[in-house]
Amino acid sequence: MRIKVIFANVIQCMIHCGYNEKKENIFAGFHPEKYVEYFKNENPDILCIAECLMDNIKGDSKFVEHITQSCKLPYYKNLVGEKAFFAENKFYGLSICSRFPFNDYKVLQLANPKIETIRPNGEHWVMHDKYIQKAGLQIKSNQNINITNTHMFPFQHFNKHFWDEEFKEYRNQWAKMLIPDEQTNIICGDFNTVGISVDKAFPELQVGNKLNSLVSYDGKRYQPKYPYDTQIEYILASKDCKLISAKEEMLYSDHPFLIAEIEVF
Repeated sequence: MRIKVIFANVIQCMIHCGYNEKKENIFAGFHPEKYVEYFKNENPDILCIAECLMDNIKGDSKFVEHITQSCKLPYYKNLVGEKAFFAENKFYGLSICSRFPFNDYKVLQLANPKIETIRPNGEHWVMHDKYIQKAGLQIKSNQNINITNTHMFPFQHFNKHFWDEEFKEYRNQWAKMLIPDEQTNIICGDFNTVGISVDKAFPELQVGNKLNSLVSYDGKRYQPKYPYDTQIEYILASKDCKLISAKEEMLYSDHPFLIAEIEVF
């Protein structure tokens, strides 16, 4: 059975145009409809979203409702993370939208190092909590797959690295939450592994052993719009998933959208 999966960090439905000389974001407005139209044209079976726009702290989202209607993805789960910092009076978080029904769903909170920093503008930042969405989807009457969606900690904003030795125990804990069980697994996420590939930044996850990375891209290709020169978004899959096609597209967000079509046996 073929399944098309998309992972997209939608930057709270803003249209990102790059950065000015002060390295501040340049936007061309708030346009959730453009994202909905894109996803409709791509016609995924499973859509995992980071920085997904939410209307309130409960996780209600007209944006997700429009996606589910336009893309014919009737099953979805939203998870609010925090108040939006680009879209006014909104919230943002994670969402899984699916053509297949959910037979299991849970949210896991990642262990938080709670590191702090003073930003160039004088603001005091403390690392916010991050989460994992884990869902079981029934793709056939006798077959399930597991989908994981996450947006991990941005160490780069705290002058630290994901792969620093001081965070090894945290990586061990995160890996235990993410590493697949015996079923077919797909893991989507913005891992924020700035600087090096996820297999080197996060060896505990066993990418290349238990998991394959399905979509690869060169971050330099999308400068100056993309904020990093290395890949930080990934679609990972267990070894029983056969890759049919893969691509990335840089459109409205400050991150590429990843699209993979796989064969599930």
